[in-house]
Amino acid sequence: MAKLFVVGLTGPTGAGKSEAARVFAEQGCAIIDADVLSRRAVEKGSLCLDALAHHFSESILNSDGTLNRKALAAVAFSSPEQTQLLNRIVHPAVIRMTEEALVCAQAQGKAVAVIDAPLLFQAGLDSICDVTVAVLAPPQVRLQRICVRDGLTEEQAQTRMRAQPDEAYYADHATHTVWNTDDRAVLREQVQSLWEQWRGRWCE
Repeated sequence: MAKLFVVGLTGPTGAGKSEAARVFAEQGCAIIDADVLSRRAVEKGSLCLDALAHHFSESILNSDGTLNRKALAAVAFSSPEQTQLLNRIVHPAVIRMTEEALVCAQAQGKAVAVIDAPLLFQAGLDSICDVTVAVLAPPQVRLQRICVRDGLTEEQAQTRMRAQPDEAYYADHATHTVWNTDDRAVLREQVQSLWEQWRGRWCE
């Protein structure tokens, strides 16, 4: 069985990773969405959710026992220490599910898998990637996108942004960087250009 090549796709919230992931998906890549896996990891009855409720209090739960994401975000992003605690609880489960998804992608005959993960480097997932791509955007552009996308106030959006590293962190750690301002077509062209560089080596 041919080796599965793995692309790590990351970047701060609001930068536009989802659009970059769509470009890779259009080329037939398997997309492993770490956000989807993290939601699965904290489903009602999961060990992760029990641990979160224990450490952050049951105020993060809805009346039916499911996770109240806004309540969790309010406390988990209130300080670097709280954010680190959140990550220590959730990351191991997400890493395990990511590895399982990679095995499935290879069994299905995929040549390339893309791990779409905001915390790619922090979780250590970059260690299983052949290359990494960071999608970046100016802070003010990201702020506006987050407010519209998630229905947050500017203060709430800024709290989330402060909980993540700045652009320099991603640029220093990633193999490649692409910039996403206000023109989606430009972002897609940058990602497509990377794919054209790689596909001969990976897909033939």
